[in-house]
Amino acid sequence: MTKGIYFYVNTAADDNGYHYLHRQGCKHMPDKKDALFIGTLYTLHQGLTIARMSFKKVKPCIKCCIRHSATRMPANVQPVHHFPR
Repeated sequence: MTKGIYFYVNTAADDNGYHYLHRQGCKHMPDKKDALFIGTLYTLHQGLTIARMSFKKVKPCIKCCIRHSATRMPANVQPVHHFPR
């Protein structure tokens, strides 16, 4: 069974009005008074969906959410070029 991930959203918006979604243990997560626990979830998509129920503009933290959700490609896999160069 997949292990759940604790997600938090920053209650204070940045200069552009965005709130950032963080995983537990992120070094860039704000102080506890500025972080709202949104739940134990299984995917980044679930975290964003729940966070957007409370905040209109939400972005995933590039340090803790994007890094762990990106698919890993083996080193021997090369991209396919559909158009000749």
